[in-house]
Amino acid sequence: MENATRVRRQQRFAAAALAAGAILSASTAAQAITIWAMDNLGTTNAGTVGDRVIRFDSTNPTGTVVTVGATGVASTLMSGLDFAPNGNLYSVSQPTTGGGNLYRVSTTNGAATVVGALNLPTGTTAGFQMTDMSYNPVTGQMLGLAASLFTTPARVHRLYSIDLTTGNATNLGDVAGLPSTALDVGIASNSAGVNYLHNIADDRMYVMAGLAAAPMPSPIGIDTNFSQGMVINHQGANEWFLGAIGPAVSPFTSQVMLINNVTGAGTTVPNGVWPTHLANGLPEYETGDLAIPFVPEPASLGFLAAGALGGLMRRRRAN
Repeated sequence: MENATRVRRQQRFAAAALAAGAILSASTAAQAITIWAMDNLGTTNAGTVGDRVIRFDSTNPTGTVVTVGATGVASTLMSGLDFAPNGNLYSVSQPTTGGGNLYRVSTTNGAATVVGALNLPTGTTAGFQMTDMSYNPVTGQMLGLAASLFTTPARVHRLYSIDLTTGNATNLGDVAGLPSTALDVGIASNSAGVNYLHNIADDRMYVMAGLAAAPMPSPIGIDTNFSQGMVINHQGANEWFLGAIGPAVSPFTSQVMLINNVTGAGTTVPNGVWPTHLANGLPEYETGDLAIPFVPEPASLGFLAAGALGGLMRRRRAN
């Protein structure tokens, strides 16, 4: 009887050890990166219900895409999408007259809830639209990139810090060093806190030093006329993804690209070109922005494993 009891205890210990090992191996094994995106075409592919929230694997976007739901915010584009360290997902609206709101987006059903007004300048002669957001892991700021509605004498690009509790955007200053024809619609931050911009006027990435932007050596390599969003995996190896949409004339294409961190050149990821929506000839998805969720720290996973073994040991002592 005692031997049978000992065998059962050993079996339970082995099962718990395997479970704990699975937790650790899942955290350390090389995994495809989960990317979330705001699709500006909406659930009807016509933008009438509200922007569609999707997610997919970085190694196989078309084969893994899942529709989470719709924001429910119709008649305005959602521009900018990123996660905060606490796991909350945020986006901003882009009214045609400037201004806009900060929203918290449900990762369960995609519904967007207003946090507050961005308080950007509005109007055709003074207004700004937020074109993208990026959480900077070094400064701890949710950064917003905004472009002016006015283009004379030249369009102005401005960097903001967004308060995630109120929505209010604080002006950090105007971006310098861009061409007079620039239209920067993307911002992303790497693990060192360096910010990068995407200029669709010359299809090139720019690296920032403070508020000064400088072009990277190579063009992206395709016409990115309608592209509006990118993200850098600053928790991993700084993999840099772009939602690339173009060209300026039909047939339009939409794809997920990987950007070279040194040159700024882009390559399409495997299965990264979205199919054409048969009803209207537009791409099935138009990823207005990309975001990568925060993952638990390795120490937290270790605690989970230790907890699994500890629970077993407590049960063993009780027998």
